[in-house]
Amino acid sequence: MAQELKAKGNELFKEGDYTGAEDFYSQAIAKNPKDPSFFTNRAITRIKLTKWADVEHDARSAITLYGPENPLALKSSYYLAQALLGLQRPQEAYDVASNAYTQSLAAKNAQTENLSRTVLRAKQAIWAARETGRLREMDATLGAVEGLIEADVKRALEELEGRLERGEIGEIGFGEDRDALRADAENNIRNVREAFAVSSKGEIKERVVPDYLIDGITFEIMHDPVITPSGTSFDRIGITKYVEKSGVDPLTRTPMTVSDLRNNYALKAACEEFLTNNGWAVDW
Repeated sequence: MAQELKAKGNELFKEGDYTGAEDFYSQAIAKNPKDPSFFTNRAITRIKLTKWADVEHDARSAITLYGPENPLALKSSYYLAQALLGLQRPQEAYDVASNAYTQSLAAKNAQTENLSRTVLRAKQAIWAARETGRLREMDATLGAVEGLIEADVKRALEELEGRLERGEIGEIGFGEDRDALRADAENNIRNVREAFAVSSKGEIKERVVPDYLIDGITFEIMHDPVITPSGTSFDRIGITKYVEKSGVDPLTRTPMTVSDLRNNYALKAACEEFLTNNGWAVDW
């Protein structure tokens, strides 16, 4: 019976009816709360609905049922990290994704690339939070203006949640409106920072590390990048250790050896130039 409910949920998910799919998965869980796949399926459905607190619950439940060392739990760890990012808890997301990424490398799991991207997203979010604190300490007026923007979006989100609770809007409409409010707030803050950067002649400016300088294994800025046969660059130490252990390309999973790695002189020069001009990035 529970499997039939799951199958119906799968059908609705494929059709894009995420609310209906969520309901069937919930019924399946009620019938059999010991099957971790039910929680995993409901988690991905709730990701589509951007119900991050519920995603966190389902992902943690699935991980507990699978067992944290079980490779089958890696997909749930990926969902959990996404939920934590959605809940604006980037350090927790980084810890979860980093641990799962390490496990996925050892297990040669299909979630490696997804987890790699999530680790980087979490690290960028952690850095962005630190930068926000630094900029606001530098200029109290900037902090006050950004605080007003955040207060406005918080009130708007509370009003939106009230409309959802009263049944005036559905889950999908709520998610779309919420994302739009947050995007507007981020855009307003970005515009304010640009204005302050101009008025301060660049003194008050957000610092950003370009993605192409970051190693996909250590998630640090590269200092000796090499390129794999598939065309992806990694820092030499990390990719060497990985290839010696696994014998495959970390992204394509095709067989390779350390001798297949080639120096990426252009990227190395770019990394050196960036670090020369941005000493703060060493602690990124």
